[in-house]
Amino acid sequence: MGARVGLLHYTCPPVIGGVETILYEHAARLTRRGYPVTILSGRGGPLPDPKAARLVIIPELDSRETAVSAVREALDRGVVPSEFATLRADIAQHLSTELAELDVLVVHNALTLHFNLALTAALWSLADSTNVRMISWVHDISWLNPIYRPWLHEGDPWDLLRRQHPRITPIFVSTQRLEEWRELTGATLDTSQVIPNGIDPAALLKLGDRATSLVDRFNLLGTDIVMLAPVRITKRKNLEWAIEAAAGVRATGRSVQLLITGPPGPHNPRSLEYVADLKRLTERLALQSSVHFLFEESDPDAGGYAIDTATLSDLYMLSDVVVLPSGSEGFGLPLAEAAIFRVPAVCTDLPAFREVAPDGAIFVPTTAGSPAFTAAVLSAIESPAARLRRRVMHALSWDSIITERIEPLLSTAS
Repeated sequence: MGARVGLLHYTCPPVIGGVETILYEHAARLTRRGYPVTILSGRGGPLPDPKAARLVIIPELDSRETAVSAVREALDRGVVPSEFATLRADIAQHLSTELAELDVLVVHNALTLHFNLALTAALWSLADSTNVRMISWVHDISWLNPIYRPWLHEGDPWDLLRRQHPRITPIFVSTQRLEEWRELTGATLDTSQVIPNGIDPAALLKLGDRATSLVDRFNLLGTDIVMLAPVRITKRKNLEWAIEAAAGVRATGRSVQLLITGPPGPHNPRSLEYVADLKRLTERLALQSSVHFLFEESDPDAGGYAIDTATLSDLYMLSDVVVLPSGSEGFGLPLAEAAIFRVPAVCTDLPAFREVAPDGAIFVPTTAGSPAFTAAVLSAIESPAARLRRRVMHALSWDSIITERIEPLLSTAS
């Protein structure tokens, strides 16, 4: 069992907000990995998935709770009312009960925003008196927001929002926030304390079940470069160049998956011999785990061909480059499809291809040979758009962030 994790914010889903969304993603994903997670919040619930976390509502954590609002109105005028100490003590008592069941408490924004300063002060006192590791997850900073500065005053409790508690670990959603906190507090920080918000590529792409199965089987979201050859397997498609281009991508140190979507041509009895030739080339280049003939991935439920129209659309969206090294063509439908999905395309310089895509694709003369085709593929995947896509798909995917950044943070905290 992993560390017992508490996630704290003023509100939680179904209350709509950016921080609420991030908190829920952390909770749901850590729970799926075996961490007992408790969400501590002042308002919200039930959660979209009640199994995502144990939810504890403590009304005094809410920035809009009646007593909290009354205290805040006085604080906004620069007055610390007598009710502040009572509210701080009540919050500390409620939280102490929950902290007894936790190893780590991750506080989202409540240590850097002024919306509930009694909560901020309670967390400061608890950081001194509890063995629970406390993490301040910094999305926003009141002292650096011109809109909030009129409500901030010299001295405590406002100064708590611009001081670094020695027993609280700050984590920042961006390097900008880290640099701002360093300038505000003088704290010693490093870039390991930047953990960005993430995305769920599969959810954003709305992948179907079949594509999701292929993603899982071939680790497409964890692969550096996904190459798509959306063609039937016939000799004139010249798929050797696509396989050799995959080897060229791998030689640059990147992981690669080449997906050949179509089955062997239905009219030429020698098509299966060509498949065997391509597999021998794949073995010779040691690409058996990187080159996939998807006609062999039949759908057991449908009892037929694996790649239907919907799944092909999903594969275009998952791909970094479409490769069409054909020796001859009468039309270039995959180029039109690639254009719709804005996927870079590398193809041989055929009249049919030029007719469909007079601009935008990378054309390679059929006489230039496989090395030229490989060089064109390497050029396509180095475009700024392609590099940004790779960064977003990998560095900013929730799975990568949880595995590489958040789990190590929690293990050191336990």
